[in-house]
Amino acid sequence: MPALRAYFSDLGRMRMLAGDPALDFANTLHWRGGSQVDFIPSYSALVEWSLPAGLLTEEEVGLLQGQAPDNPDDAASAHRAALYLRRIWRDRLEHRVSSPRMDETMQALRTLLAEMLGDGGLHSEKVPGGNSDPGSRFMLPVRRVALAIASLELIPIERRIGRCEGDPCGGFFLDSSRSKPRRWCSMDTCGNRAKVREYRGRIRAEEVTGD
Repeated sequence: MPALRAYFSDLGRMRMLAGDPALDFANTLHWRGGSQVDFIPSYSALVEWSLPAGLLTEEEVGLLQGQAPDNPDDAASAHRAALYLRRIWRDRLEHRVSSPRMDETMQALRTLLAEMLGDGGLHSEKVPGGNSDPGSRFMLPVRRVALAIASLELIPIERRIGRCEGDPCGGFFLDSSRSKPRRWCSMDTCGNRAKVREYRGRIRAEEVTGD
């Protein structure tokens, strides 16, 4: 089996369990210890996360991290764009897991993806500068995420997206199970916690009823 990818940040480890970088991106807003944690709180974090996600190369990460401190406004603008994309994408996913029908979340996502991918700025040669817009180079990780989302959402291949039943996890994942639907982002975390809660609940019920 391939090694499990993970992003190691100041907030701790984020395991990439979703089976697709677009869903891993949605899961960067994550519940942990009863509170919501944002694993990309800055442009630098977005760039670092993009490496284990498979969306940027080490060279691209080095170039962007080296240039961002000298271009704080452009980097901040790209980070805001990433957070906006994540919000629209999560809205779409939350609707998709409950209903496959097209609705306003699909239309909003398609419009945003068209805007982000329209100029074709997806390649590494955009990063060092050259003839490209100096500010647009910092959008590279955002456009790569947008391309991953478009590949997952817009290409007509049947792919089942599930949502972790762990409370309050709710992480998204590709469900490739062939028998019963996958219920957890990971059996060794949310799955085990749920089973422990179920077991304790049965014990308490038996104590009350005297069975």
